[in-house]
Amino acid sequence: MSGSVSEQQIRHLETLVVRGDATAMETLFDLSHGRLSRIAGFRMPPELRRTMSINHLLMATRMRAIRRQTEFAVAAARSHFLWLRQILLHTIDIVQKRLSSDFDGTGCLPLTATPSAVYLKSLADIDREILLLRHFEELTNQETSIITGISPQGVSTRYMNVIRELAEAPRDVPSPVGSEGFAAHA
Repeated sequence: MSGSVSEQQIRHLETLVVRGDATAMETLFDLSHGRLSRIAGFRMPPELRRTMSINHLLMATRMRAIRRQTEFAVAAARSHFLWLRQILLHTIDIVQKRLSSDFDGTGCLPLTATPSAVYLKSLADIDREILLLRHFEELTNQETSIITGISPQGVSTRYMNVIRELAEAPRDVPSPVGSEGFAAHA
């Protein structure tokens, strides 16, 4: 979000959204656009990237958020950004399901068979998700806590442990020519 918008201004916009102001919803979306764009780029499956740009996905997400803003009042108590993120992920899921009947609802982070990639693949699902949320989606400990149901302190501890262990993992070396990589699911 832009540093020029105060928390009080955000709360005012949220109040306007609850009252049905679509312009306020668009403003909140615009303030979150950069972060949502990074998340879309990370969470969009390769099959979807071949048929839709991130900008088109964000436009569809924006329209879905405006249509669903009556649901905002309950969700905004947590975080308007997390609500918009949830709309984004739901939009990815809907579009992908239209393209493929066997979509499992997860994005993929392509990885090669390097030591760091092997380490990431070996992480418990919750630790990998915390790493993805904190590092790649740039969510705060509080936002990650809401999504995972783990306390903010627990999120911080798990994240720091994963980062420390990753730093201690053997350095990546180029994979042999012709070797196949794998994907760690986000």
